[in-house]
Amino acid sequence: MKGACLVAAAAILLAASPSGATTKKECAAAYEQTQALRGEGALSAAREQALVCSRDDCPRVIKGDCATWLAEIERSLPTVVFVVRDERGDEIVDVRVTDGGKPLRDKLDGKAVPLDPGAHVLRFEREGSAPIERKVMVHEGDKLVRVEASFKPGGESAEEEPEAPSSSAGSKGGAPVGAYVLGGVGILGLGVAATFGILALGDRADLKDTCAPQCAQGDVDAIRTKLLVADITGGVSIAAIGVATVLLLTAPSGKEPKKDAMPRIDVGPMVGGAFVGVRGAF
Repeated sequence: MKGACLVAAAAILLAASPSGATTKKECAAAYEQTQALRGEGALSAAREQALVCSRDDCPRVIKGDCATWLAEIERSLPTVVFVVRDERGDEIVDVRVTDGGKPLRDKLDGKAVPLDPGAHVLRFEREGSAPIERKVMVHEGDKLVRVEASFKPGGESAEEEPEAPSSSAGSKGGAPVGAYVLGGVGILGLGVAATFGILALGDRADLKDTCAPQCAQGDVDAIRTKLLVADITGGVSIAAIGVATVLLLTAPSGKEPKKDAMPRIDVGPMVGGAFVGVRGAF
């Protein structure tokens, strides 16, 4: 009987202890932290706090709000799945994963891992291999995003994948920019030459119908000037297209042409016409 009384007294003392008040404080603190962390975008930490304040021993109002927030956080919190392969291409699990230096997994198990929205630098490490780093961007609401990595043979560093070589004209191994410039100038020049030639022929036909053979010298000279411009422009254009073709056919595979080796077209007047010259190293 005396032992039973002692047990009952102990139970009463425990019930009267401040443990209930401490739980309420924890619930209130977790309640506030959940809201603050959600506002900062730290959804993983907000989820942990929401789990605390949605416990059954929290006050009803706090528990109800936190349960609602927890469901919303679960929907918004991104998750990723790590797929890592060894040097032979086989999937492995003995890999340690960190995110910006913070540990995420000591070993892979194929399960989804929650990550806060935003940019992350993931590092994959295993004994006997060089570490791998991957930069990934996850978005709010993303689920089961696959993040893959493969260790290279021979302990070779695999931290960053090389960037794809640029395919722009003028890069090493491609056609020089000058070839495209000259080709464009040549095509444009042919159009100008054709325009002046058509105008000159039209004017000459008009003179034949109206005043030939006693037309004013000024009108005749105007026609000759247009024909001369058409001839010079056409010659320069053809030369430019020819040089561009040569450059495209003889472009070096590993080096960009030096600026002083680029071809240059010289045009000069001559009695009764003009000359066109091309200078440069080929």
